[in-house]
Amino acid sequence: MTILQKLNTAFRGGVREMAETVIDANNLRILGQEIYDCEQDINRSKQKLAFIIAEKMQVNRELDRLIDSNKIYEQSIVMLLGKGDEARAVEMAQRIAEQDSMIEQKQSHFDQLQEHEQSLQGLLKKMVVGLERFKNEYKMAKATANRQQAQAILSKSSPQSRFNAMQESLDRVQEKQQGTSDQMDAMAQVDAALSTESIDSLNPQQATANDILQRIKAKQKETTTA
Repeated sequence: MTILQKLNTAFRGGVREMAETVIDANNLRILGQEIYDCEQDINRSKQKLAFIIAEKMQVNRELDRLIDSNKIYEQSIVMLLGKGDEARAVEMAQRIAEQDSMIEQKQSHFDQLQEHEQSLQGLLKKMVVGLERFKNEYKMAKATANRQQAQAILSKSSPQSRFNAMQESLDRVQEKQQGTSDQMDAMAQVDAALSTESIDSLNPQQATANDILQRIKAKQKETTTA
């Protein structure tokens, strides 16, 4: 094998491998598109089947009309023969013969249309049943792919490491909130300490003067009582 042939073989091998890689990476998408294409083919086939059925109905109406017309001609022939008018009876018979030929053609057309209808209907039933199976499998495959993707995302870090990180964040939040709460309590204590009663209670001299005044009042009360 020449060098050029080997290069050509290697190139074709590379293209094949690349194509297989692309297909493997998009196999679920390809399956979905194939299902969609099959649905479109089925819909188009249904339209063709409806056309065949409509045409068969039309041919059947024409057949009924010709058969009814021949019955009327036959009744007319009987009446003409009864009157002895054989010439007109022959004319009516010729019309029946012409319509018999048309009836035969229409009947052949009708039989062919019915055969096409039954054949296409049977094929469509198989296609619909088969497609439904693949649609269900496709849904399951998508669900499996989503589960696997979710597992791959979660497996990037262990659950315990994630919980530890979240616990650390929660501790920091709670610590900050506790600090804010402590600061608010301290401010409330400062406000309480700076009130009038608190200031009086914090002044030792004022406290002593009050004690003395109360003691004198008590003595006066004792003296008055005595």
